[in-house]
Amino acid sequence: MSSYVDKDYFYYLRGRELLLYKLLGSRNQDRITQSGVLQQYDNELVYPDEDIANGLRVEYTRVSEPFVSESLETTLAYSSGTNISFGGTAITSTTGNFWTTTSGFEVGDKIRIKGSSSNDGDFTISTFSGTNDVNMVVNENIITETSGQRIIIQQIPKEVSSPDSTSHINLNKMLSLAVVDYCKAMISDQRGEIDKKEYYMKEFFGKLADNESNKRIISVASPINAFAIK
Repeated sequence: MSSYVDKDYFYYLRGRELLLYKLLGSRNQDRITQSGVLQQYDNELVYPDEDIANGLRVEYTRVSEPFVSESLETTLAYSSGTNISFGGTAITSTTGNFWTTTSGFEVGDKIRIKGSSSNDGDFTISTFSGTNDVNMVVNENIITETSGQRIIIQQIPKEVSSPDSTSHINLNKMLSLAVVDYCKAMISDQRGEIDKKEYYMKEFFGKLADNESNKRIISVASPINAFAIK
């Protein structure tokens, strides 16, 4: 997007708004504004002073499974290590009881593999085998691969093709509450209750903003003189 490849850009999501900022360099300078002359300090965030001629590309994570059997908060099984190998339909760990006791995987869980040479992708656990359940057997075929690389295996929600009252929307708790507010807004709109619609839409966008802010941990450190009073 930017012709200044040495500059850092930051964004902030506020409801439906996407705010872009540019991080100034280490040089101080004066800037003339409508309210007077302002001095720019190191690492100041300002609005970009460039024209975006070719458009702005924003990427989001796509939800490919709208309804799942387990909520995001319950898919907590996770493992990582350099002692994991692949062969046939089995994922093998040299550590006994590693899958079921330490990592918490169960038959029927859908898993995602990352970091392997040939087996990155999504699989479904069919059973466990071998002494102390060293083999995690999946429904799909996998390519033979020796251990050595650091492999990450995590549980992901399993899609429901025919959702019912026990199914979960493939969103976290905050976004699920936002969906409820949106549905209430649409019902109010159909009833002609415009004031209620505006209230629920405000709640909807507020929860979207809260969800984004919950992902960010921002700290500001400012050096002070040993004899300064703050």
